[in-house]
Amino acid sequence: MEIRQNAPSVPTRPIVLVMATLSVLALALTSWYALTSSTSHHSGGTPTVTTTVGPDASDRNLQILQARGELQSKAETTHGH
Repeated sequence: MEIRQNAPSVPTRPIVLVMATLSVLALALTSWYALTSSTSHHSGGTPTVTTTVGPDASDRNLQILQARGELQSKAETTHGH
């Protein structure tokens, strides 16, 4: 107890004000950066979709659909057995 009484006290109010100011500044800078970077990547908040597809896209889609159909038919025939 004697050490605490003899030690000079550090004023906490200026430290709290500095920390609050730095926190607000960091939040403002982060928000500004997020808003400016998101508008350059997205237009109107919706993702951009390209309409060009690869030459084998329809073949791959057909294979995927056929594979899904085979999995569903196997699941239906083996369900409950």
